[in-house]
Amino acid sequence: MGRKAIEVTSLHGLTIEDLNALAKRANNNYTYTVTQAIIMRYQGIETSVIATTLSKSYATIINYLNDWNNTGLLAISDARGGKRPNTFTDEMLEGLRDVVETKSPQDFDFEQSKWDSNTLARYIEETYGKQYSDTWIRNMLKGLGFSYKRGVYKPTLGDAALQENFKKKCQSSWI
Repeated sequence: MGRKAIEVTSLHGLTIEDLNALAKRANNNYTYTVTQAIIMRYQGIETSVIATTLSKSYATIINYLNDWNNTGLLAISDARGGKRPNTFTDEMLEGLRDVVETKSPQDFDFEQSKWDSNTLARYIEETYGKQYSDTWIRNMLKGLGFSYKRGVYKPTLGDAALQENFKKKCQSSWI
């Protein structure tokens, strides 16, 4: 027994004629293709036939239909390639600046004494309930004018006397 076919659960208050009009007015291929996939599936055409007709993969058509079922009209707008709206608000940005400039991670029960991008990502998730990668946080900090230094490894378990002896030997070999 195969997997149940995905269905278009709702037209979200639109009619097939409305969707056809949206497809005709589409200013990009993405919107046209998604709209056509929705119309075809709503009319009962099999997903594999839709994929072949629109020259898309089966998985892509499934993604289009799932997005339509979950978000409605937002699914047909081309939000790929960085065109999605920014979820990091100005309030969050100013809060990030203030925290980095005036607070210590220990004020928020983190073990570190200095901020790093991983700790800031955890702070933002705990404070605002949104997840961002440490790379994205570094980019935000750079945009705010901050820079960072990598930590320097300092051996804490080394024998100081042996280290001094090594330094003396190295200096004498260079002379």
